[in-house]
Amino acid sequence: MDRLRTDSVLLDPLTREDYGWLFVLYADPEVMRYIGHGPRTEEESRKNLDWLLDHGERFSFGYWVLRDAATRRRLGGAVLMRRKPDSPVELGFMLAREAWGRGLATQVAQALVSHAFADLQLPELQAFTQVENAASAAVLRKAGLRDAGLCPGPYGGIDRRFELKRDDWLLQRSFSDKLPDAR
Repeated sequence: MDRLRTDSVLLDPLTREDYGWLFVLYADPEVMRYIGHGPRTEEESRKNLDWLLDHGERFSFGYWVLRDAATRRRLGGAVLMRRKPDSPVELGFMLAREAWGRGLATQVAQALVSHAFADLQLPELQAFTQVENAASAAVLRKAGLRDAGLCPGPYGGIDRRFELKRDDWLLQRSFSDKLPDAR
């Protein structure tokens, strides 16, 4: 897996050294409010992180730990993952509370979309949000994903599904490259 970067965030591939910090993040009820079934125990987190670490070793994408580019302080996590062999790759992200409201999730989502389509040449991406999670839905829209409506989500509830195909992303980029500079 490649290390990625935005203006403000480093995306470092997950290592076991990150587990302790992530156990705390996964246990935070506010952070996990709209993720899965809520806060996770250390055992649940370890199982999930082991799966994600293995996923990153098998594929050229997986889980990244988000760090402040200036201080290297951990800020959260982000993922490109394939839940099932034939399913589209899924985009996900979460930030520690102290990183909320700074536009970092949008930077990270845009970086992962670009990496997925430009570098990995994946054919499509999908993402899921709980219906009430307006903030994550806004981030996904800003990253170029289209709201595909309600559907059964990966954790058993009804979620809002977002999607973007590589061809549409290339078309969006082509169109935006032709717009006059607004400075």
